[in-house]
Amino acid sequence: MTVHRRPFFLFLVCAVAWLPAAAQAQGVRGDVRLNWGWMQLQPFSQDSVLEGDVSGSGLQRQLADGTVVSCIEGDFCRWYENNGQRQDIMPFTQDLRFAGWTGVQGLSFHGQMRTRLGSDDLWPRTDQEFDLLTGYLSFNRSTYQIKAGRMYRASGLGYYNFDGASAVWRGLGWMWVEGYAGWSLARGVNAPRNGSLYQEADLLATDRRGYLFGGELGFRGGKVFSGSATYQRELRTDRLALYSERAAVDLRALVGGWAFDGGASYDFAYDQLNDARVRITTPALAGIRFAAQARHYTPFFDYWTIWSAFSPVGFNEGRLSGTWTSRSLPLLIELGGAYREYEDTNSGSSSTTVRNNGYRGFGRIYWSPDKWYVDARYRAEDGFGGSRYGGDLVLGRYLTAGSASYVAVRGSATETLYEFREGERYVIGGGVEGSYDITEANLTLDATLGFYQIEDKNRPLADTWTEGRASVALRWRFNTGGTR
Repeated sequence: MTVHRRPFFLFLVCAVAWLPAAAQAQGVRGDVRLNWGWMQLQPFSQDSVLEGDVSGSGLQRQLADGTVVSCIEGDFCRWYENNGQRQDIMPFTQDLRFAGWTGVQGLSFHGQMRTRLGSDDLWPRTDQEFDLLTGYLSFNRSTYQIKAGRMYRASGLGYYNFDGASAVWRGLGWMWVEGYAGWSLARGVNAPRNGSLYQEADLLATDRRGYLFGGELGFRGGKVFSGSATYQRELRTDRLALYSERAAVDLRALVGGWAFDGGASYDFAYDQLNDARVRITTPALAGIRFAAQARHYTPFFDYWTIWSAFSPVGFNEGRLSGTWTSRSLPLLIELGGAYREYEDTNSGSSSTTVRNNGYRGFGRIYWSPDKWYVDARYRAEDGFGGSRYGGDLVLGRYLTAGSASYVAVRGSATETLYEFREGERYVIGGGVEGSYDITEANLTLDATLGFYQIEDKNRPLADTWTEGRASVALRWRFNTGGTR
């Protein structure tokens, strides 16, 4: 897949190199970040035995030692097991972000690149040593802006990245119009849909790249209200089928301290709303601010995947939260909860005991006297498929007043109960974390180290084990001068 990325990288390098010397003297700023991680995992391997050698009948059976296996009549019974040993994995990545002003009025170049040199072979995508996440030229004037290269868009439809061009016109001031088109990239992997990542992961993967084009109409009424409407269509390069066709609307308003926010996305092929929400936030009264939200959500899948054929079930949810900030104490308290109800699956027995609702609850206390701070959080979720309860407690101290440098100790505990399989899981652990900012050298060092005990109960042959995790990140910020 790297063959699809290099042309845009070379295009960016050549375009900047061909600029006149006076145009290149304006300056570049950005940052370089080195990320190293360490984690311990319990690797699993698949084992099997002939179906006739396992007593009992049905899909789920048990071996003599209590191991639960899945059997196919006349074939094999299969299961996954681990050998009790832990395996260390150490990913190592490098990120470069930059923005440069050329000296030509309105002309700039931007990029973000990632390399995985020195990363552990077991870490996903390690064999792809170079990624161009974004890389584009931008020409910006007061009434319009043109971009070309590898870029991404964020709207009510989510994040989409593509190789192409976009143009924005904002001549009226209060309204803007944007159009964009190019070759689409698969979300989350930043690669063409017919690339090796999809081919290796899905037996029914698409074999064609996609064209993406769309437009957005937006408006703004001072600081009081704003909104946008987006339409986007994505189809195969052979134009025989669609990958997606969607639209979204987003609206925001601020009236007398009240904040109103709403939005919706619509799927044309299935004639359904994927996401519709309304949120209201009240003005602060005696330090208390409330927020209420109503939401409907139905999962969206690209048309080429088989998942769309299963008619995913949506849910309706109501959420209410309140935040109190003390005027005399460095104290913040937040409480909230949500109730969710799933739609009818229209399949199976109407007397099934599988639940169709769920709830969430959460709370937080944040206290920051002087340079110290305490952050305590609790969360509970009970619903379809399982339940989870847990919390975190952080005790930290800023090294100097007004600085981002800090050290902290963190503790965490989580209990998970499963509806569709036996047993419960408990995760208890803690660690240390910190950040040190060397402003004079434009350097920031972040580091974490933690250990977590994982214990399964009421599950055959489950072992208690401890997992270690660590990360170190070094960030260097640069500015060659002359940038605005």
